[in-house]
Amino acid sequence: MNDVIKKYVKILKNPKSLIIIGIIGIALIFLSSFGNDTEKAKTPTDSFSVEAYKTALEKDIKKLVVGITGSRRVTVVITLESSVNYNYAEITESKNEEKNDQNRDEQKSEQKQEYITVKNADGSETAILISKQMPEIRGVAIVCQGGDNALLNEKIQNAVTSALNITSKRVFIAGGN
Repeated sequence: MNDVIKKYVKILKNPKSLIIIGIIGIALIFLSSFGNDTEKAKTPTDSFSVEAYKTALEKDIKKLVVGITGSRRVTVVITLESSVNYNYAEITESKNEEKNDQNRDEQKSEQKQEYITVKNADGSETAILISKQMPEIRGVAIVCQGGDNALLNEKIQNAVTSALNITSKRVFIAGGN
């Protein structure tokens, strides 16, 4: 066992082998930092895709309509009112000044608004997110077999309005092939 250790110590004392080991170590450090960036890119962040949200809603409503009609030939289109609304932590300072001259009253009000931020590990600053409000649904259009049938139309409309918490005025249902 001691012979093996002595052999490795002798190899490590050689300047060429130390340089090679140093280069390998630097390469491993570089590769580990490079691999870390790709992992961060693959992990889902807090970003939100409105299109992904819309597509997920359309799939859910399609499943609902397929369950009611029994037909697999269903088309669902959902339109959204706006994009995602983000609410950040903020500090608001208000100043009100009133001046009374002989015949004139003047009022000045000033409002100063600042977002509360935190420093990240890399030194950048990020505002503190309080809430994220999903886009409001503007309307839903559904084309399905049996959509012209009044009873089936009412069932679909009740299911969609309940699932999406919207009024019946925002839902249109038509029959199709």
